[in-house]
Amino acid sequence: MLSQAYDVVKRILLFLIFPGVFLSSCGDTSPVALGTLEWDRVNGRAVVSEPIVEILAREGDEVTEGQPLVRIDSRLQEAQIERLKAHVSETSWQLKQLETGYRAEEIASAEAELEGARYNRETMQIEFDRKASAASGAVSERSTDLSANQLAQAKANERSADEKLKLLQSGYRQEEIEQAKAKLEAAKAELHHAEESLTRYTVKAERAGILDSLPFKLGDKPPVGAVVSTVLAGKAPWARIYLPEPWLSRVSKGDKVLILVDGIDSSIIGTVRHIESNASFTPYYTLSEEDRSRLSFVTEVDLDPEVSSKLPLGIPVRMILRHE
Repeated sequence: MLSQAYDVVKRILLFLIFPGVFLSSCGDTSPVALGTLEWDRVNGRAVVSEPIVEILAREGDEVTEGQPLVRIDSRLQEAQIERLKAHVSETSWQLKQLETGYRAEEIASAEAELEGARYNRETMQIEFDRKASAASGAVSERSTDLSANQLAQAKANERSADEKLKLLQSGYRQEEIEQAKAKLEAAKAELHHAEESLTRYTVKAERAGILDSLPFKLGDKPPVGAVVSTVLAGKAPWARIYLPEPWLSRVSKGDKVLILVDGIDSSIIGTVRHIESNASFTPYYTLSEEDRSRLSFVTEVDLDPEVSSKLPLGIPVRMILRHE
């Protein structure tokens, strides 16, 4: 009786020390590690908080890469794109105007203004010379000064008209043209960004697989960044195993192990592809030799696609740690 009681107590202590980690398969004393079956989960997210206007697939459907799944209302974004297209057209015409230069009619008008200013200056010159050479007393000093001022004004107007004509003939400055080019490129880049954003209003499958979840229904308005679709991607699931610390030194990347799945009589051969370097559970107290066996390390195991491709997500599995 004491021996049986001791065995029961021993089993309970082992279970407490290794919670959910060390078990024994029926008729097999080889230690096993527990875990679950996982698929690569690829989530599609909402880029804006707008209503869902169309759902293009159903949960459980097989989807291909790039297949549309959910469409979000994009009318505001489309209006924004039209505004940006108009802005690109405007800046493009402004650049063309600067590169073409001034119109011939503007240059002809400036030439006519210069010609009129030149005739006016010559007239003022003649009038000033006549008054300056007149006999003393015939023309007052005040009248001569007034004529000199009018001549100076005529000369200034002629110079102004001449500079205006030169400006029109030389065209716009190269700096102005380069600035217009930069504005056009910026407008095009903004338009491209808006058009690229519009494509994200239709949530697509980034990888081929099974459409596992559509959390929102038609008409819902998910928040920005919310998951609106989940695809189980890949050809087969993989096992997430919680490897106990005492067996960490016996398992390494690339090892072949046996995976036992509930409901399947035969085992599945798996390949260890990754072992986390940090434990998934760390006691709050200092780890001693007695306590560190509580640690477990998440281990990922690839499975044979031919055997495991139809297995469901989340089903419990066991990995035999010692395999001859």
